[in-house]
Amino acid sequence: MAFGVYIHIPYCVTKCPYCDFNSHGVGNSFPEGEYSQSVLGELELYADYFHGRSITSIFFGGGTPSLFDPSSIGRIISKVYELASVSDEAEISLEVNPKTADVSKLKGLRDAGVNRVSVGIQSFSERKLKFLGRINTPEDSRQILKDVIAAGFDNFNFDLMYGTTGETSRELRSDLEQAVGFGSNHISAYCLTIEDGTAFGKMYKLGKLKLPKDERLSEFITYTSQYLETAGYGRYEISNFAKPGFECRHNLLYWNSDEYLGVGAGAHSHLNGADNSWGTRWGNIRNPSSYIKAVAGGDKPVDFLEELQKQEALEDRIIMGMRLQGGLDIEEIEARYGVTPNTKQLAYIIEDGYLERSDNYCKLTEKGNLFSNEIILRLVDSLEPCIHE
Repeated sequence: MAFGVYIHIPYCVTKCPYCDFNSHGVGNSFPEGEYSQSVLGELELYADYFHGRSITSIFFGGGTPSLFDPSSIGRIISKVYELASVSDEAEISLEVNPKTADVSKLKGLRDAGVNRVSVGIQSFSERKLKFLGRINTPEDSRQILKDVIAAGFDNFNFDLMYGTTGETSRELRSDLEQAVGFGSNHISAYCLTIEDGTAFGKMYKLGKLKLPKDERLSEFITYTSQYLETAGYGRYEISNFAKPGFECRHNLLYWNSDEYLGVGAGAHSHLNGADNSWGTRWGNIRNPSSYIKAVAGGDKPVDFLEELQKQEALEDRIIMGMRLQGGLDIEEIEARYGVTPNTKQLAYIIEDGYLERSDNYCKLTEKGNLFSNEIILRLVDSLEPCIHE
């Protein structure tokens, strides 16, 4: 079974106003050595968890992992190899901000063991980048992609974001055209969402942030999907497109409800259950200083831990799995969890054009993708215990 390790680097130059991840804007002042040592220490604390498992992916996320020197990243990768069995074909990814890396650093990361980078471009539009609070310029965006290719990476992703205030079809089309022009094997195209607790979230509540209407967003979502699919990128998840064989293995762990160990401040973990257990998940202390202190004291830096109940495990499986374009195997859900969708309620969702069922699989239609969160929750609500349970 697939098993991944997620490494969280929580430091950023500035905090983007839309970001709800555990990230801290610290300029160029951050305790790289001390934090890296804490990550190494936490990995040691979980050494027993690696027994009998083969690592299929390692993912450095943030924050901005590309702030760290390749030597620090290399030490962490080496520690994972020291403690665990790592697949020869393991995907080792690292997120890069265009302003925090150049061809020299990228070559160093490649030499350290990174074989895939994910570049936070967001846009090639100066207006959009300023609106999103990004520190990179359009030229930075273009240059980093040239550097990624020059550094020898043939497997790289970049993030695009759309649905910003005042966005035009021309801006979106330009972003997509330039993205495809760089020949990346993977593109993540996200519609801007407003999260509570973010700067944008506060502005939105106060009526100081206006976004495109739902009809306009639906047009953007449909156009993005059609454009990328025509360009040879298969949509394998609601917001992720890849050329065949280049789907992000690590993110598939989340969507398939597989196992992963999260290391670093605020990182989350999930292990499947044995016997009659439905699995365990936990999250680390979010504050980086408190995280470092806990590991230094020899303690696992856990903030919360919960043993999943069947209903929680089931809902997680459906909410994550339905994001995949292949959908869910209804028979597998019935056999494992002892539930099946209410036939009448499921028929309503299908008749409304949001879901389609083929053999045992149930998946979102293109229309369903536009309202995925609502439709997935409707599917969860339709579940009933099997008659034989």
